[in-house]
Formats: sequence, C-alpha cells, structure tokens
Amino acid sequence: MKKKNLKATRGITLIALVVTIVVLLILAGVAIAMLTGENGIIAQAKLAAERTREEEAKEEQDLNKTAEDIPNWVNGGTGGDGSGGGTTQTTLEEAKEKTDPFNETTEVKDGDKSMTIPAGFKITEGDKIDEGIVVQDRDGNEFVWVPVAINDMVMCKTHSGSTITFNKETNTFTCTHGESETHTPSNQELVGKLYTTINGNTLTSNTTYNANSGYREPAVVTGNSSGDGTQCDGSDTNLNKVVEGEVKTSEKFLEQLQNEFYEMAKSVGKYGGFYIGRYETSGLKDNEIPKVKKGENPTVDTNWYTMYKNSKEIAKGALTEEEKTQGKTQSSVTSSMIWGCQWDQVMLWMKDEKNPTLTGGNKYYITDSSGMGWYSGVKGSDNNTNSDHKTGVDLKKDEQVLNRVKNIYDLAGNMREWSLEAYGINSRDNRGGAYGVSGSNWPASYRDSNSPADSIIDLSSRATLYVK
Repeated sequence: MKKKNLKATRGITLIALVVTIVVLLILAGVAIAMLTGENGIIAQAKLAAERTREEEAKEEQDLNKTAEDIPNWVNGGTGGDGSGGGTTQTTLEEAKEKTDPFNETTEVKDGDKSMTIPAGFKITEGDKIDEGIVVQDRDGNEFVWVPVAINDMVMCKTHSGSTITFNKETNTFTCTHGESETHTPSNQELVGKLYTTINGNTLTSNTTYNANSGYREPAVVTGNSSGDGTQCDGSDTNLNKVVEGEVKTSEKFLEQLQNEFYEMAKSVGKYGGFYIGRYETSGLKDNEIPKVKKGENPTVDTNWYTMYKNSKEIAKGALTEEEKTQGKTQSSVTSSMIWGCQWDQVMLWMKDEKNPTLTGGNKYYITDSSGMGWYSGVKGSDNNTNSDHKTGVDLKKDEQVLNRVKNIYDLAGNMREWSLEAYGINSRDNRGGAYGVSGSNWPASYRDSNSPADSIIDLSSRATLYVK
C-alpha cells in the first residue's frame, strides 16, 4: 500500500515538472518577443532614442531661429512665421535687384523704415520708402507703398479722442481712453479718422462719428436720417450688385463694409502701411478687366456700385497664369476702392510737398495744386496737353514731372476719384479735382459729394491694396 502511494506521488511530480517547464518556455518566448519583436522593448527603446535626437535637433533649430528673429522683433518686425511685417526679410537694395516677382511676402528694410512686398509683386521704381516705392504685380499693375501710423488712420467711435494701438502678436486692437481704461474695439466700433479741415499743411481730423450724417466710414447712405431708406444703398438694384451672400439688405451691406474696413485696418496695423494705385483705375465697367497702368482710359460714366464691386478684382493680378487657369481667385493681397481715411493718409504723407509753380508764401501741394495736375487750361512746358485724359501722362516743367508726387500720378486734376467715404444721407465723397476746374479751388485734398447711383463723365476711381 505504501509503495503504491509513493509511485503515485512520483507520477504527479513528473507531470508538474513537465507543466512547469512548458510554462517557463512559454514565458521565455513571450519575454523574448517583448524584447526583440517589432514593437518590443528594444525596438521601442531605439525609437525613443531616435525621437529624442530629433527633438534635440529641432530644439536647437528653434533656438537658432529665435536668435535670428530677435533683432526683427526688437526693430518692430516679425519672426519667420509671418506674425508681423513679413515672412522673410531683405534690404531695399537687394529687393530692387530682383527681376521676378517675390514668391512669398517679404519685409523690406530701408534704414529705420520698412515696407512689405506681397507675393506676386516686384519693385520697379523708387529709391527711398518715404519718397515712394513702386511695385508691380504679374499683370503689370503698379502701386505705391504708403507708410501709416495706425492711430493716425482709425479711431473708436464709442470713445472719442481715444488712442488706438495694434498688437502684432495677438492681431488685435486696443482702445485706450481716460487715464488707464482700455478695451478691445469690435469691428463695428473701429471707423476711419477723417481729416476734414486742412489749412496750409496742417490737417485736423474729426473726433466724432455720426451714424447717418456728416463725413463718415464705414457707412451706408439710404436717403433718410434713420438709415433704412430705399435710395442708393437701400435700392434693391444696387444691393443686388454689391452685397455678398444671399441676404441683400442695407444692414448686410453695412456689415460687409464694416468687415472690409476692419480687415484693412488690421493689415495696416500689422504691416505699417498700404498700397495705393499709382494711376487712376481703368476697366471698371462690367465685363472689363480692371487695370492700374500708365496710358489707359480711366473708368468714367459708371456708377459707384459698379466701380466698388469691380475694384475687388484687381487683386487677381498677383496670381500666376497657372493659378488663374486653376480658377484661383485669392492672392496675397486684397484690393478695394480707396477709403477716405486712406486718401487722407496720403495727404498727411505729402503735407510738406511745396508747389513749385507758385510764388510767395508757403504754398503746399495738398492745399493748392495749381499747375501740378491736368486742370482747365494747363499745359506742360513743351506745350503738351492731356485732352484724352489718359492715366499717368507726364505734366512737365523743366524736366520736372509736376503731376507725379511721391511717384503717384494725378491725385490732383485729370479725374475726380470715388472713395468709400459717406456723406449725409444720400452721397459718397470723391477726392481731388477734375480737368474742368482749377487747382486752387479743387486741390488734391478736396472733397466733393455725389449720389453713388449717378454715372458722371469726370468721375473715376483709384484702387488700394492691403497685404493679407
């Protein structure tokens, strides 16, 4: 009996031993697989080491890049992420040597001055930023950079006399009022600062904004003081032409203008300026191609609504032919009919320009443009005229081109030019003088008002661009 029990115990022990060995072999296989398999510990350790080296290399690149960008930030520029003046930097002299359009938005430095060249443009003329640098898009349209301090151009309509600043890092405005009170103005609060009083070369701005009276922008004009009339911007015909989206109302048009103004102002705050058309705009009638070129027929006898709508097409000139073939419509810039506050900034920029055709006293171009534009009876020193009213025809005296100031043509004389500025209940403003009047009474800074629904034979327009 005892021998039988001993034999059974030995049998159980052998079975247990075999089972233990099998389990150990299985565990060993699992362990080896975990160590050496595709997702094993050794492979994961190698991968972690590689990623660590990659992160260290990336961190070193970022540190080097930050070190390169610090001087740009200190000087008011930006880093390479495009959060401010441009994605890359170069000098004005280097930029002038480039014969092909820039492929990316580029900040150009000229001593302590800077400007931004958008992708699709190149410099064609000009020696100093403050004297007017001319850029050209791929279609040959020409524009001039206008430097601007943002607080000189915009104001907060709810806080008269406040100071406006723009933060390039957060891409937002700040309105400072009182001693220390601040807030972020909405796109409905930010409006144009219009310089409606000009004496000599002293320009004084409006400090208040009245929704349906006086000079103002952005705004609608509908024919009554409550802003809900059916004339001009309240007409279905006009609204159907200009309002984007399915709802075509004057309220929607006001919202559209406010958004367009706000985006333009953000660009000026970010880049420190905007581009103005070197010439009056041609090709603004329906089914035409808008142009900003020398020797063209400026668009006239066309109402404000058509010119406003078609001015937006000018931005396409920066696109490549391949991009146009692909149906692309968005470029590195946005084009627009000029805002009133932009025209006033050009006048501020030119305020010290004297009129060489006048004698005695301090005669300034912006307040008396006699002889500096194609006005009534004006002829050049070689007895030439501009009877066809072409864009950019040189008005010369002793080899000096008098109708070209800071490389911009015909801000005075030739054609009056529509702006986006509103006046009263049924008018929009046009600027400068026309060929049938005098430069002393209708200088470059002059304001006149007409119904935007009217088509007028001596009333053209001028485009601006802002960098996206």
